[in-house]
Amino acid sequence: MAELIELSNKTHSDLRLVENCALMEAKNQHVIGLKVSEVGMAAGSFPLFFTKNTQTGDWAISAVAGLELNTNLFIENDYWDATYLPTVMQTYPFYLMKSEREEGSYTIGIDEENTAFSKTEGKPLFEDSGKASIMLSGITTMLEEDIKNQIQTFQYAKELDELGLIKGMNVLVHYNDGNTNTLKGLYTPDEEKLQALSVEDLDALRQKGYLPAIYAMLISIYQLNAMILRNNRLDGTRKIKQVQLEATKAKASW
Repeated sequence: MAELIELSNKTHSDLRLVENCALMEAKNQHVIGLKVSEVGMAAGSFPLFFTKNTQTGDWAISAVAGLELNTNLFIENDYWDATYLPTVMQTYPFYLMKSEREEGSYTIGIDEENTAFSKTEGKPLFEDSGKASIMLSGITTMLEEDIKNQIQTFQYAKELDELGLIKGMNVLVHYNDGNTNTLKGLYTPDEEKLQALSVEDLDALRQKGYLPAIYAMLISIYQLNAMILRNNRLDGTRKIKQVQLEATKAKASW
């Protein structure tokens, strides 16, 4: 990510947000980041998996949007064809960054060179008075809420990891022409180990509100079947025959 600078109604008073910029950015993203608060809504559209940052070791939750690298099956003719739009797309290209003026607080950061911004087209970020536009105010609210959601996501994944409830999973995509593409570095809740938990541990997960997210992630894997149909409808050449799940203990290589 390019270096962010703080968004200012003085410095950036003439900036506009280009229409459909989030879709243009997501076109080549086969995984899209989610927070645990989004799992229930996203599970109706995407297969959901844990992914792991190989440098920091941090867990994340990702929606699989494509069965090949740099492919998003949910964008067709510049239209988002899914019932849920992830927050990271709703807030793009704005990010939270630590404020340089006030210790311990956050502010909105942008990459001034991002082509999502223009001075001639799109929706203005600020009104003539310098006040944030309704659009920018809504994005700011979502980003502020996202701080809490990010912490909850970290705690959710950490809890499952400590209980041994996360297992590695490769997704093998078999094509009609005999070729196979493998998506690696994916992890899912381990249903067998979940069922074998003690009553005390299971109740602890229930009290923390984690059980709905766990079951939603497990059920969401069946969305891979819908993605086969989606791929075969959109792609006239590389038809998928089947998708196979393969358990693995390998380290994340996504």
